[in-house]
Amino acid sequence: MKFYNREKEVRYLKTYCQLEPNSILFVYGPKSSGKSTVIRKVIKELEDSDIVFFYYNLRKYATPTKEEFFKIFFERSDKKYVPNKLEFNLGVFKFGVERELNFKEFSLNDVFAKINESINEVIKEGKRPVLIIDELQKLKNIYFNGEKSLLNELFNLFVSLTKMEHLSHVICLTSDTLFIEEIYNNSTLKNASEYYLIDWLEKEDIKKILKEENFSEEEIDYAINYLSLPYEITELINNKKLGLTVEETIKRWINIEKNGIKYLIDSVDLDEEKLYKVLSKFKDKIKISYNKEVKKEEMKYIKFLIENEILFYDVINGIIKPTSIIEWHAIRELI
Repeated sequence: MKFYNREKEVRYLKTYCQLEPNSILFVYGPKSSGKSTVIRKVIKELEDSDIVFFYYNLRKYATPTKEEFFKIFFERSDKKYVPNKLEFNLGVFKFGVERELNFKEFSLNDVFAKINESINEVIKEGKRPVLIIDELQKLKNIYFNGEKSLLNELFNLFVSLTKMEHLSHVICLTSDTLFIEEIYNNSTLKNASEYYLIDWLEKEDIKKILKEENFSEEEIDYAINYLSLPYEITELINNKKLGLTVEETIKRWINIEKNGIKYLIDSVDLDEEKLYKVLSKFKDKIKISYNKEVKKEEMKYIKFLIENEILFYDVINGIIKPTSIIEWHAIRELI
C-alpha cells in the first residue's frame, strides 16, 4: 500500500530513536490508522544508520503460548542477534541463543539474560539497539510457573533498559485502547512511559492526496466527509479503477459497517436498549468526553464497543469516538 502523508509522525519517531533512551514509548491509535506502516517507514529510513532494530510484529501470529513466545523472539545462533527471517525485506533482527531452548527449564531470568546479552552486544559493537513490539498486548495471557505474568515482568525489564540504564529504546504499538488504559494507570510505568497518538488523517492531507490521484473536485468534496484512514484512500482508488463511483464505494462501506454493528448487538447478551443509548451519544457529534459524558453504569457497554472496535478510547486525551468517520456514519444510520 502506498505511504500517505505521515511525515510528521515519521519525523517524530526517527528523532525519538536517535535520542538517549529514557522511557518506554507506547504508540497507539485507532485500528488501521497506519501505526505499523509508519514504524516500518521509520525503520527503512534509518537502515543505513548505526541503529539495530529488533522488530516483532505479533499481528502475524495467533495469540502465542509460552513455547511460541520463545520461537517468535529467539533464534538459534552462535551470534547474539540475527536477521529476523519473517521480516527479510525490512533488515531487522531478533535475539540469538546458542542452543535449542528447553522450554520446561528456561526461566524468566533466562529470558531476560538472553535479551540483555543481545542488547549489550549491539552496544559493544558501537551501535544503538531499538526494540519494537507491534501489538504487545497479545502477550497478556502468558504466565511462567503458573503465576508470573510475562507481560508484567517484561515491563520491569523495559523500565530497566530505558529509564534506569538508558541502554535501548523500547517502542510498543497497539490499537487496543483498553490495554493502553491499563498501562496508563500502571503505577510501575507512571513515570517511565510516554504515549504517541497516530490518529486519523487530516482533511487537508486527504484532499491533497485525492487531487494527486486525479479525483475531480466533485468527488473530493463528497469523499472528504467520509474518509479518515490511509487504507480507505487506497481502496477508493482501486474501486474507481474497477468502475465503482466514489459514492457507490462509500455507501457500500457504510452499509457493511452498519450491518456489522447490528449483528454484533443482536448476538450479544447485553441490554440492547442501553447499547443503542450509548451509540446515540454520537448522533450529533463525532466524539465525546469520557469524564463529562459517560456515566459509570454505561461503562460496560462502552467497553464492549471498544473491545469490538466500534469505538476508540483515547485515554490520554479523555476522548471516545468511533474508530473511523465511516464507522460514525454507520452508527448514525443505525440509530
